[in-house]
Amino acid sequence: MTSKNRDLFISLYNKSSMFKGRKNEIKGLARLSTLVNSSLDIMDVLNNAMKYVEELMDAEASSIFEVDYDRNELFFRLARGKEGNKARQTRLSMGEGIAGQVAVEGKPLLVQDVYRNKHFARRIDKHTGFKTRSIICVPIKHKGRLIGVLEVLNKRCGPFNEEDLGILTVVSNQVGIAMENARLYQRLQEKFTLTADELKKTQQKLIQSERLADLGRLSQGVAHEVRNRITCIGGFARRLRQKFSAEDPACKYVDIILKETGRLEKVVLDVEAYSNLRKPMFREVNLEKLIKKAVEGWLQSRPDPEIQVHLDLPDGEITFPGDNSLLSLALANLFENARVAMREGGRLSISAQPKGREIIITVADTGSGIAQEDIPHIFDPFFSSKPQASGLGLTTVHRIVTEHNGDITVKSTPRQGTEFKIHLPIFPDDMQMSELEGSQTQ
Repeated sequence: MTSKNRDLFISLYNKSSMFKGRKNEIKGLARLSTLVNSSLDIMDVLNNAMKYVEELMDAEASSIFEVDYDRNELFFRLARGKEGNKARQTRLSMGEGIAGQVAVEGKPLLVQDVYRNKHFARRIDKHTGFKTRSIICVPIKHKGRLIGVLEVLNKRCGPFNEEDLGILTVVSNQVGIAMENARLYQRLQEKFTLTADELKKTQQKLIQSERLADLGRLSQGVAHEVRNRITCIGGFARRLRQKFSAEDPACKYVDIILKETGRLEKVVLDVEAYSNLRKPMFREVNLEKLIKKAVEGWLQSRPDPEIQVHLDLPDGEITFPGDNSLLSLALANLFENARVAMREGGRLSISAQPKGREIIITVADTGSGIAQEDIPHIFDPFFSSKPQASGLGLTTVHRIVTEHNGDITVKSTPRQGTEFKIHLPIFPDDMQMSELEGSQTQ
């Protein structure tokens, strides 16, 4: 074979080998792409991808750092190799170590001997017991934004080269997409969880509304039947009372009957009032006037000099769709609930403020508070911790607020006080709008 032919043969052989190498590289990257897109679990994706890179480069270990922008640090998203678990316990400041330098400069770095590199963070090896000899490190970016750093450690069969750097750069692009997709997926999960929670709350409201509707239908008949019998018992008891002298021992028993029938009569009246509660008639309600008139009406009917009333109302005229008389009733029930809780006096604070698309009315007292185990039941019919109460006051409040497409929440601390918040929409829905327009044309 002539010298010329030999050179030609060698050239062809080298090109053929390079072609085969490129072909294998393309196959490898295609497989990597499949691995990256094979799962929605980001840790599975990253682990499988880096395991394959280690095999491709014949390396001992690999890591993926993610940027914590709040703390200006890099933390281990993945650390493969013998001491990976220990490595995950550490963090790097931006600019610290080779990974930190790559993060700051945004450029790849190939280091054949880490102990000759001034940026190498020896404390990581000291902490883990792993001995790093060489590193190839590239930034992970998505749409130009740095999201992490990828590194491969200790190539077994010789030093890292430019071909390894090219492969790792492609890998970092794939990993960046996977990490961003995982972030988006997590946000979707959070949104779905939030939606599921909202659905659960709506379902609970619906169940509560159904229970209250059933109570209304049942109480109409029961109240009528009970009222007649209670009136009869009370009437005969009063006649008996007239026949006994104050010294007669039987007199105290008749007094007990009269006291209890009086309490039952009040319960029956409360039940009838609840069952006859009409649906809201939506009109334009002035927030300031609503609160002030409700407070004035309650103070006139239940004056208590030991209770200080503090108002915090917004400046300017704020209106919203609602039923003025029903909302006044709901507020009066909350005021009365506060009065009963402050038998020795206290402070009743009432505030109202628009926030976004809703109005928030807050009624807070410094009374006896509600036990934590009772809070989930306070809006249930006939639930009350006070012997003389019918247990329908807060049930009525809940019904009125719900029928205004609103919500009511409560926070309470025993011996410190209770705070109710009513959330009402500022803007009317279609049904409210039609009623508002109807009222304006009358």
